[in-house]
Amino acid sequence: MTVHSARLAALALLLPLAASSRAEEGLLASSASPSMQVAPAALALNGFGTLGFARSSERGADFVFDNLQPKGTGRSHEWSNDVDSRLGLQLTANLNPSLSAVLQVVSEYRWDDTYTPMVNWAYLRYAITPALSVRAGRIALDSFMASDSRKIGYSNITARPPTEVYRLLVLRDSDGIDATYRYSNRDFVNTVSVLYGKRTVTNTRSVNVHSTDVAGIFERFERGPLTVHAAYQQRRVDNQNPPLGKFMSLGVAWDPGPWFASAEWVKAINYNASNLKITRAAWYLNGGVRVGDLSPYVTLSELRPISDTGQAPVGQHTYAAGVRWDVHRNIDVKFQWDHIRLNDHSFGTLQNVAPGTRAGGKVNVVSVLTDFVF
Repeated sequence: MTVHSARLAALALLLPLAASSRAEEGLLASSASPSMQVAPAALALNGFGTLGFARSSERGADFVFDNLQPKGTGRSHEWSNDVDSRLGLQLTANLNPSLSAVLQVVSEYRWDDTYTPMVNWAYLRYAITPALSVRAGRIALDSFMASDSRKIGYSNITARPPTEVYRLLVLRDSDGIDATYRYSNRDFVNTVSVLYGKRTVTNTRSVNVHSTDVAGIFERFERGPLTVHAAYQQRRVDNQNPPLGKFMSLGVAWDPGPWFASAEWVKAINYNASNLKITRAAWYLNGGVRVGDLSPYVTLSELRPISDTGQAPVGQHTYAAGVRWDVHRNIDVKFQWDHIRLNDHSFGTLQNVAPGTRAGGKVNVVSVLTDFVF
């Protein structure tokens, strides 16, 4: 455990206790019927966090969730809290009935081996009509079903979104503009967004990768317990030849309350600097039940190389099982076991591989964590 992660762990233990009553009020307000809800406050501060520990059976490489994390559990640490731990604060200012501003800052383990806070969201939103709005600034890309809640562990049933799917796109936000149209009636809500912008991401080799002409269209359909999400986006990347990169996804979730199920499929098309086309696809299936405060679940996921690059394939599939325990209105505890089977001659999504480590094989990862919101 690094000094930075130790500080984060201490804060994560204290914040849920200090914020317990406030979070309960906020969650109750958000779950109230439209006729019961009051107008939003002029200024609101909310937060979220996760304190997690993970242990991998592989000693020649590290299991990480985010491909911008240089180290994880396995080779670097027997037990690591860098894989999942984070703290986040979100400030919302409702300047007038049509104009609002949002700032979200997150501290998590990142490419430079620190927990330096970074700005995830920073935008102005203007409602042209109740159904049509525009935003300008740093905006999250709605690439996945859990894009907005990916870092908010409390919003997710599982310990973390499936690694195979959610690591396939490193670009998660954009500096630019978007427009959203939301149509609803008594039976359903359909939300369509279009986005354009640019973004620079620093990888684990300290190289700045510049993405320009980031353009996307995203749709989310909700009707009762059903949610359907679809996305398509493309961008120009300065370390590719040709520079065009594409990403698409389709997901569906069904959550009537006593049980839940979801599935998501994604595909990424990129090129390396030598004009080599690299196509990968990934998917997952997740399901579980709710029994009082406990929600046991299982997940099956796979990352598959589609194109033959002549290089070691990045492929694996995972069987996962876990349980979420809602110990308080705003606090949960999760236990999860992942059994990862690496493709032949592949290290899959493992990072920081030691020289001489044998490719392929099986890896088991055990995770224990707690999430909170306030």
